[in-house]
Amino acid sequence: MRRLTVITLAISIIFGSIFGSIQVFAAEKDKLQDIKEQRNQIQENLSGAQSQIESIMAEIEEINNEINQVIEEIANNQELIDRTEGKITNTIVEIGKLQEEIKELEADIEKRQEILKERMSSYQKSGGSINYLEVLFGAQSFSDFISRITMVNTITQSDTDLIKNLETDIKSVEEKKLLSLDKLDNLNEMKLEQEQTLALVEEQKQQNEARRDSLQTKQNDLLAIIEKLKKEDSSLARVESDVKKQIAAEEARKKRERELALLAKESTETTESNQSQKPIKHVAGKTLTVTATAYTANCKGCSGITHTGIDLKENPDSKVIAVDPSVIPLGSVVYVEGYGYAIAGDTGSAIKGNKIDVFVPSRAEALKWGVRRVKITIQ
Repeated sequence: MRRLTVITLAISIIFGSIFGSIQVFAAEKDKLQDIKEQRNQIQENLSGAQSQIESIMAEIEEINNEINQVIEEIANNQELIDRTEGKITNTIVEIGKLQEEIKELEADIEKRQEILKERMSSYQKSGGSINYLEVLFGAQSFSDFISRITMVNTITQSDTDLIKNLETDIKSVEEKKLLSLDKLDNLNEMKLEQEQTLALVEEQKQQNEARRDSLQTKQNDLLAIIEKLKKEDSSLARVESDVKKQIAAEEARKKRERELALLAKESTETTESNQSQKPIKHVAGKTLTVTATAYTANCKGCSGITHTGIDLKENPDSKVIAVDPSVIPLGSVVYVEGYGYAIAGDTGSAIKGNKIDVFVPSRAEALKWGVRRVKITIQ
């Protein structure tokens, strides 16, 4: 009964280990799910950032088109601007000519005014008036009378013409001055219109360039965010790969533990059956010093199936030892120094007495193990 108790305890330990593995496995699963959720969020952020960049690029292209249109408009208006500059130049020349003409007229007016002043001075010296009748009746003869009439008419007409010319010149000066002022006003209006047009076009160009620069800055910021998100995603992808490997390893280990638990259970059932037929010697808790060699499942002619039915080729990491059943009962859980807990699941023609053969996955490990004396404890 003690033998059954020990085997049952071994099975409990194995199942306890499996339960602990389940907890670790569940934690890894939760970690993997969390990583997947983080990566999904990153992908959503990447998608959103890329959509924004596409929108910004479209807007930048539109702004560049507007800038090109403004530049084209400036080029198209250059002819108009040149014509306006020509008009401005011509107007300045015309104003200059008018000013020269005004100066000349003013000089002529000043001369006529001097003549009139002299005439007025003569009038004043002669008593303030001219007695044209005295001049006429002072004639000595008829021919002299005619001459005097002609002279009086000439003097009178000269004064009249002088005054009319003076008035005409004064009026012309005023008109030319007003014309100069009008042309000056037109000149200022053309210049102002030209400056306003150029200022408006330049302002539009600067505004478009400022918008473009702002969008390019935003685009660069988004590209930096995308690069950062890609690095985070790459880092999470590596972690995800590692977790998947850990889960796969854990699943493989769980499979081996289940197989060991199944073997232990089968061994218990076999032991119970054998005990009902033939009692065996109780060796639980016994510590022995044995000679330990190593073997693999890949030797020539080896099937890889142990005496108790364990497929070592399918389970290359299993902890199994070959024993002499008369010393160590098959199915026993044995602790082997330097090897760990193992199932006594195999036999061998050379394994007699205090000798065991430990199973290892490869020939290189078997050679590394060699032949050694170790302590074992039958659980």
